[in-house]
Amino acid sequence: MYAEEKITEGEEGEKKARKCCSADQLRCVDNWFSSTFHDIGTFVYRHRRKVLVLSICINVILTSGLLFFDINEDLEYLFTPLGTPGIKDKAALEERFLIGDEGVEFIPDRILSSYLKHGETIILPKNGTSILKPEVLKEVLSIHEKMLTFEFEVDLNGTATNWTYQDLCMRWLNQCVGNELFTMLHQHIHLGGPVPPLTYPSISLPNGQELFIAHQLLGIKMDNQSYFLENKDAPKPPKIPIQSAEGTYMYYFVATGSPEREDIALKWEQTAEKHLREMQTQAKHVEIYFAFSYSLAEEINEASTRVIPRFVATFSMLALFAVISLVTTDWVVSRPILGLMGVISAGFAIMSAVGLLAFCSIQFNEIVAMMPFLVIGVGVDDMFIMVAAWRKNSLYIPVEDRMGRTYSEAAVSITITNLTDILAFLVGSSTPIPAVRMFCIYAGVAMFFAYFYQITFFGACLALTGEREEQNRHCLTFQKVKPKDEAPNSLYRIFCAGGVPRDPKHRLRHKGGYVKHPLVTFFTDYYGPFVGKWPTKVFAIFLLIVCLSGSIYGCLNVNEGLRLHNLAPDQSSPWLFYNVRDQYLTTFCAPINVAFTDDLEYWDFEVQATIEDATKHIEASYFSYGSLYTTSWIRSYVWYLSESGRLSNGPLPKEDFLQILSDEFLEDFRFRHFQLDIVFNKTTDGEIMGIETSRIMMPTHGAENAIGEKDLMMDFRSRAEQTSISIIVFAPMFLVYDSYVGLISYTLQTISIALMSMFIVAIVMIPHPICAVSVTLCAVSIDAAVLGYMSLWGVTLDIVSVINILLCIGFSVDFSAHITYAYVSSTQKDPTKRAVEALRHLGAPIFQSALSSMIAIAPLSTANVYIFRTFFKTLFLVMAIGALHGLLFLPVILSLLGRFIPVGEKRNTGPVSVSNKSTKSYSCRCKSFMIISVKSRCHKGVTGIGFRAQALRCRKGVTGIGFRAQALRCRTGVTGIGFRAQALRCRKGVTGIGFRAQALRCRTGVTGIWFPCPGS
Repeated sequence: MYAEEKITEGEEGEKKARKCCSADQLRCVDNWFSSTFHDIGTFVYRHRRKVLVLSICINVILTSGLLFFDINEDLEYLFTPLGTPGIKDKAALEERFLIGDEGVEFIPDRILSSYLKHGETIILPKNGTSILKPEVLKEVLSIHEKMLTFEFEVDLNGTATNWTYQDLCMRWLNQCVGNELFTMLHQHIHLGGPVPPLTYPSISLPNGQELFIAHQLLGIKMDNQSYFLENKDAPKPPKIPIQSAEGTYMYYFVATGSPEREDIALKWEQTAEKHLREMQTQAKHVEIYFAFSYSLAEEINEASTRVIPRFVATFSMLALFAVISLVTTDWVVSRPILGLMGVISAGFAIMSAVGLLAFCSIQFNEIVAMMPFLVIGVGVDDMFIMVAAWRKNSLYIPVEDRMGRTYSEAAVSITITNLTDILAFLVGSSTPIPAVRMFCIYAGVAMFFAYFYQITFFGACLALTGEREEQNRHCLTFQKVKPKDEAPNSLYRIFCAGGVPRDPKHRLRHKGGYVKHPLVTFFTDYYGPFVGKWPTKVFAIFLLIVCLSGSIYGCLNVNEGLRLHNLAPDQSSPWLFYNVRDQYLTTFCAPINVAFTDDLEYWDFEVQATIEDATKHIEASYFSYGSLYTTSWIRSYVWYLSESGRLSNGPLPKEDFLQILSDEFLEDFRFRHFQLDIVFNKTTDGEIMGIETSRIMMPTHGAENAIGEKDLMMDFRSRAEQTSISIIVFAPMFLVYDSYVGLISYTLQTISIALMSMFIVAIVMIPHPICAVSVTLCAVSIDAAVLGYMSLWGVTLDIVSVINILLCIGFSVDFSAHITYAYVSSTQKDPTKRAVEALRHLGAPIFQSALSSMIAIAPLSTANVYIFRTFFKTLFLVMAIGALHGLLFLPVILSLLGRFIPVGEKRNTGPVSVSNKSTKSYSCRCKSFMIISVKSRCHKGVTGIGFRAQALRCRKGVTGIGFRAQALRCRTGVTGIGFRAQALRCRKGVTGIGFRAQALRCRTGVTGIWFPCPGS
């Protein structure tokens, strides 16, 4: 009988490998993994149908968790880092002050949440003229009037009632608050008067009060704005005449206070949106942009569902690619159905992960919607690695051993890549940003299931495919066919023939039963030798330097910050509104709450002086409008007392100070709004004992981008900490700004921790430190290049890109680990030949993996959501740069460092004499005795002679014949028969029987016993 096989290590060597006491200590983990996965592979083959059914059942059970699927739409929670000062400050202020949703009288600039029920509009002139032109302003005021007066019907307890904004508006002194400038302008124009002169940043009202208008007019043009900024801290800051304005900003806050009022407020928002859409089409002179409290969350939620058709497209494209990639001109070794099963395996991983986490009540969000595109790409990558290992085995080797060898060959490689991906997401799951944490949890669990189903479901499909190939059946019709050289006609050869002949007389024509894929032939015969040439190596090093230079330049020019409009789909109403708002409202930012949290003796002059010093210190910020526009109750109260002459004899006693404050000052209509800024200490009887806490309000300006917003927040916090009293500074948008703080340092820290974890995995599983360092440095190079070129491609460093950087940490190891492990495993002595052999084995699957991942994310390139486009850009860069490193840079570097890397050990993947008759595992027959190569012992043979698969030791046999595990030398034996350990050559022996070391070929042999060299 003829067949092929390499002699395995003996029992003693196996024991040494399991104890990590082999000659090369660095290979202990590698040997253990290979041996363990060899056993797993054979187990999967023996129970292939059971494993297939069981994996499907597990998926069905876990997928049922989708019944509990829930989406988190709370943007404030998702994108605010946990434990940040903003969250603590907000909680502290909410304990002390009203927040605006209690249903009582309130003023919008005191709100502590950005998501109270409200509507916002920005109106710009169509022709680019001033919004203050009479015909334009009239249309603006008519829109404003429509927002105030339109009616909508609400069914309350079975009774239909009509409501308007006037019935719902947030009120102060029993009047709707907000948009006072336009109320005043409407009165002037309604009476037939001209547009009154306006000054920046405030105008004087007839009652002597100042009305701040800087936030309601956009793109203000005046004679000398810098003059105002230079003199804003003067005793009487200047007011500069406004020449023109490019737009208006109006807001409409709705009072709630009960679930019923919440529903009515939502109904008003929805009705207002319909009216604004109608006015958008009817307006002659203006363009209208708007957003409501629910708009952003609703659009984000819809974006998560709109991506489903793109995922279907991804799945279909990847399935087609996988099928085509595994089709050759040989209809037996073509594996189109196996390719489809590889994509389905990745789909199982996605469904199982989402279902399991839904069972665990871990909510979904828009960012998690990117996870399926990632996992399906990784799953297909692993499939190509498994198929590449499968191809390396001869078709004459029984399927059980092919399964064992495939698992043994691919085990370490896919384990490294999946383990590093899972570690990267494990590191990412420690992030304080809930949206990122949710994504990393979903992605990490999905990666685990991708690995699990690759070993089980896809492995069972691979075993069934091997069974079909062994029976020489067509890959589509499953009918037995003849090999190509036995085809009866040309049509049969083209559409039916394939496989290898099973008749021993014809086996020599098929080069050991290997059928090469065209892509493998390209990497073996053309690309590998090309990379091995010195001109190519020099060019590769030069290209690597250029690539690193570009990435460093990009890293030094990274922009930070997530803009709100980037969360919504392009051209949606909130996207348009926030885009315009970011363009115009940088000159005016939200008012800052400056809260004094100590129990202060406000009636004491020294305490008042301390508060005044602290206030002035904060007002000295570049981002403050100065003292005139700070709304300070203590300043107003001291002025009130001074004007009434009550401070002429010194400070008031505590009781008088508090009584006048509560009974007179706060009841004066001019100062009643300060009731929202003071919290009294009261007894159970309502008697005022002191002031628990109080606050002042400061309008801000000058934050023109995300960095400016971060600087504004950090500057106010820093100034508050520098004062001698305890002060909290807070604005609702600080929760967003907090995500900018430390983003770069956090990103670098995460990358460092993840890369250190990658290095530990590599040093343990790749049996040489130089190779582990090469993998890690290659990952660093890929990460730096992705971060740099991502910046040059217009992607900012924000929460979304941080997630993508976590992706690239895991992916950057994939390509380098595959090629490095193949290099270390090569038995070639010449470093360049080792690199060429690594490309021969893994060049094709790496190329297919990169291409399949690009196909997986291709549908996202045209998505109308920033998050998905950013995901596409980042992952495309990872795949392109990673493939360049894996297929060019790393082979060249390893070939240059190869002299310092020991040559790999021979594995159990070569040729041996086998019968075409299978036993429990499979049998290797040599005339009158039989060797069971993988599992146990000789089923039949010369009486008493049996060989265990891994032990290779005679259990009982002809007297004196024994084989030592690694030495493979006859301990005592039939006279003249001996085997040298590595040479495997007959020292002296029966005439004509000899074994060459690596060739494993009998020089001259007893008839019928033949051990061909690999590839011979």
